[in-house]
Amino acid sequence: MADFTAELTAELDAISALTERVAAFLGESGVDARAAHHVALVLDELLTNVAIHGAIETPVSVSVTVLPDRVSAEVVDGGAMFDPRVERHPDVTAEVEQRQVGGLGLLLVHRVTEGLAYERAGNRNQTTFSISRTPAERKGRGGVDGIE
Repeated sequence: MADFTAELTAELDAISALTERVAAFLGESGVDARAAHHVALVLDELLTNVAIHGAIETPVSVSVTVLPDRVSAEVVDGGAMFDPRVERHPDVTAEVEQRQVGGLGLLLVHRVTEGLAYERAGNRNQTTFSISRTPAERKGRGGVDGIE
């Protein structure tokens, strides 16, 4: 089991730097490329929502744990209350020009996470998620890391 922790201010440059550090950590920890990419995508979406909707210069803590079968992560922030589990239903069938802005990132979060939990504790949002790792026996059998 490997752990990564970081503190940052919810600003776009800091988010980008953090997701790069997490991706490097996951690669060094032997996490398959698909799972590492999905973890980075989910962190980027959750942290960007904090930066845009939470509060100016909101401090955020991020922890990532690599387990044999999955990667789990927690994002804790002091921004406005926001439960990412609430499903939004963006119209993905409409032409791009006719779609409302927003909502696709959280749709992606729901599709790639296997566990997504949220709790408001005092004035802090605590969001946790997990993403399964590709079993070693499936790697290399077509698709990306064995995923068809």
